[in-house]
Amino acid sequence: MKKIFFLSFFSLITYSTYAQWDFEGSINLNAYIYEGVAEKLPFWMHHNQRGRVSENTNISGWISGRTFNEFSNGNSLEIGVGVLYQDGVHDEIFLDEIYAAFNTDWLEAVIGRRQQKELYEGLSATNENMLWSLNARPMPGVSLSTNRTIFFTPESAYGFEASWSEYLMGDDRFVKGARLHHKSINFVYQPNPDFQLKLVVRHFAQWAGDSPKSGPQPDGFSDYIKVISGREGGENAVGGDQANVLGNHLGTYELEISKKINRELELSFIYNHMFEDGSGSRFANFPDGRYGFFLDFEDNQRLVNGILYEFFYTRNQSINAGSPHGADNYLNNFLTYHSGFTYERRIIGLPFFTYDEELDQVVNSKFSVHHLGISGNFSNYFVSYPWKLLLSFSHNEGRYGRYYTPNRDILAGLFDIKVLQSFVQLNLQFGVELSNMAEPLYGAGINLRKEF
Repeated sequence: MKKIFFLSFFSLITYSTYAQWDFEGSINLNAYIYEGVAEKLPFWMHHNQRGRVSENTNISGWISGRTFNEFSNGNSLEIGVGVLYQDGVHDEIFLDEIYAAFNTDWLEAVIGRRQQKELYEGLSATNENMLWSLNARPMPGVSLSTNRTIFFTPESAYGFEASWSEYLMGDDRFVKGARLHHKSINFVYQPNPDFQLKLVVRHFAQWAGDSPKSGPQPDGFSDYIKVISGREGGENAVGGDQANVLGNHLGTYELEISKKINRELELSFIYNHMFEDGSGSRFANFPDGRYGFFLDFEDNQRLVNGILYEFFYTRNQSINAGSPHGADNYLNNFLTYHSGFTYERRIIGLPFFTYDEELDQVVNSKFSVHHLGISGNFSNYFVSYPWKLLLSFSHNEGRYGRYYTPNRDILAGLFDIKVLQSFVQLNLQFGVELSNMAEPLYGAGINLRKEF
């Protein structure tokens, strides 16, 4: 798969040399100071930062650029590269992204490592869904997805969106060389431009790789078919995969309803239901999930132009479903993929799931969280200061079979304001983390950005 990846990527670059290209990029520099007995940044200053900031980071910076061309037939090609530096980690220099994206009128094909788009004005605790956040660096891989809603007829209110992706999860984990399969299908109902209902089914599966405990995992084409279809493994799989399904499977059902009001405000209702096995897929773990609403004002110059509230609940985990294995124990997989649903030792999904590097597993998956995000603009006719506030209160119980004693209650906050928008952009950040189990954490940061 790696050979196919690099051959395809450089073929696209070679093809691009015959076209006329536009270019844009940016230079970014972050500096942080923090105070507290634990000597680390508060929660929201290092979570959901695209893997660019760690809890012990003092300095981080990245240079990124992209070149793109729209061809005469309407198709386009974009190539992007970014290099990241941060202290406080073992390997201080990374490829932040390197990708090529080819777009037609309705389809996008991407190869490489590309940062995800930020949704909900950056106010969400998880971004796209409970299992797919901005908490970790993007994984290298290939993906196909629709880049707009495909309606069944030009006059139809019914349509769909879809995606199919394959990623490499690297060697910094218990099962080296594991892969991640992802696909989604979105059913869309849009009777008019002011109303949309979207129902999403999303599926993830970790598979393949080399386990130090059970050896090389099945990775042939026939095994891949079993993974994407959720079938049990063959004789070359571990015993549990032979009895259940091949690989470690997770997924979400998602619902989003959006309504524009007087062309000045869009109101969205958000719901995610997550599952890891048959009991969860038939809602035996209800009410676990994400519940939220988002108010997005058309006028960005308002004092308050966006409000997002999210409630996360994961305390059921199908505990009363009668499963012989007990609770679902979200994001862990003790059978084969012991590092759980992580990438480079970071949670891939909602960052309130807590990963422990020494144990190499998720140690906190049973929690309830209230999260509030507010954005706005302090402005007049002459100056504008966009700002953002994140506040979260989480009640954490550990995980089934390994509870926290006592429970851990954490209040985390972040205030971000852009104070300069001229030849450079300058943001100031202030963070706090208060807990019933630890001394308070305080932090401040400066974010400097120059676009070219």
